[in-house]
Amino acid sequence: MLSQEQKNAILELIDEEKERIGSYRAVAKKCGISETAISLLRKGTYGADTDEVMTKIGVALGYDFDCNSWKIADITNFRIITEVLHDAKSESMFMGIAHPAGSGKTATSDAFLNRNRRNACFKVNCKEWGGRQFLCEVAKEIGAEMPKGYNNINVMIACISETFKRISAQKPLLIIDQANSLKPSALRTFIHIFNECEDILGVVILGTENLEYEIKRGVRLNRTGYDEFDSRFGRKYIHLIGATLGDTIKICEVNGITDADTQKRIFADCNPTRITLEDSEKTITVVADFRRIKRLVKAERLKVKKYGYSN
Repeated sequence: MLSQEQKNAILELIDEEKERIGSYRAVAKKCGISETAISLLRKGTYGADTDEVMTKIGVALGYDFDCNSWKIADITNFRIITEVLHDAKSESMFMGIAHPAGSGKTATSDAFLNRNRRNACFKVNCKEWGGRQFLCEVAKEIGAEMPKGYNNINVMIACISETFKRISAQKPLLIIDQANSLKPSALRTFIHIFNECEDILGVVILGTENLEYEIKRGVRLNRTGYDEFDSRFGRKYIHLIGATLGDTIKICEVNGITDADTQKRIFADCNPTRITLEDSEKTITVVADFRRIKRLVKAERLKVKKYGYSN
């Protein structure tokens, strides 16, 4: 059951989203509910139990139901990803990050989005979508107005591009997470979006190492659209590092694990490996999968709650 504080926060989020994408109708569409329901909720006259519809809205608009129980630390990968997002936005560039799962891409991009929601930042979390479905999700996220009825891909790209052009003064940024899930027809739409919005829109695609592999493979095999796609993203994809011991200590500290021996044990239990930094002969020891760190930190917190100590 949602508390009144949570409901009030979601109502505030509705108003913020309206300012961001232009209308309550667009907000309602994004949330998968009617504009009338939005209006009644804002007036406090929604007849039925509001928990279900409020939860649906909260999920659609990225409300943190967990009340920030897990905190993001200012660590190496966080800084790398944040810098890429900032650069892409400020210079309206198309950039890509390709790195194995569990490296903090989603958490960091979500944090960046939450800090910049009012500053023309948008994010789509992808599934196995073709071109038309992908464009539908982008249009819904940015509040693009589409003509009624069936719209072909060219019409959808034109509407999306016009929406970005209208807010060009804000340097819009579109973050595409889990881009490795997209089908080739969806990836090809970036070619036309780039052509329409060059020097207007920044785009960052985030995916696993398979994203880069499939793009480069498509280029080698001369598959339709892959060379053009690769060109627009600079033919280079940024790789991350992992969590050093110092990073792991920071993650532990901001999430309540302050004992130095426990912090070192968590790092060791994550089976860290030696890597050589790109463009350098320096080697460092890192944990590749942040989810392992998170799981062990939470396990330590549970011990503290149950027994009063973690060792």
